[in-house]
Amino acid sequence: MEKISVISGGTSGLGLEIAIILLKSGKNVMILGRNSEKLASVSARLKKLAKNNIAEILFCNIGKEKDVQNVGDYLNKNKFSVEYLFNNAGMGLFVKAAASTSAMIDMVFEANLKGMILLTSEILRITPEESELTIVNIMSTSALLGRAEETIYCAAKWGARGYTEALRTELKGTKRNIIAVYPGGMRTDFWKIPGQNRDTSNFMDPAEVAEKIVNAVLVTDKLFVTDITINRKK
Repeated sequence: MEKISVISGGTSGLGLEIAIILLKSGKNVMILGRNSEKLASVSARLKKLAKNNIAEILFCNIGKEKDVQNVGDYLNKNKFSVEYLFNNAGMGLFVKAAASTSAMIDMVFEANLKGMILLTSEILRITPEESELTIVNIMSTSALLGRAEETIYCAAKWGARGYTEALRTELKGTKRNIIAVYPGGMRTDFWKIPGQNRDTSNFMDPAEVAEKIVNAVLVTDKLFVTDITINRKK
């Protein structure tokens, strides 16, 4: 079976930069996204970078179980074995606690927590026990501390952190490695939220953050990183 790295939320920002670095490192890559136009545009760019390796794209809303199952079916059908899973997809919402609604909660939890759980479960299900698998859960520093006007977002990220820790405990002693990543603010489309203007001029470059993550993840000696926190210099 051909080894491949799967990246959710891979059409822009950090996910795309991770895909680019992996391709340049000789890895096969599959990016998942829910915007067909962005997927098509990114596909052309990644295929130019791919030489003897593979650059796949697949439509997937990771919050929808059927979409996630389609990913598993596609990987099996094409005889791909997942070597690295980068759970990178997510979305922000910044409102006062009193403004929270059921729709907001569902939207944020689906993108940041439910999708991570569904995709991870599917990849675990289809990956043979004898195959090495590294799961990289990219969250946020908002999974480490509470922030004003981020109550729903922090709740989802703290849930993702709890899931990651429990997953690590459950899979201890197997060929599954779990890496938790907590990046601070980056200059990406994440902050392009209608009605909410944020000055991101001093935020981190996603390409530089991606390099830090991939360099740590691809270490092949007897040591491996379990948790990565990345912040900009003050």
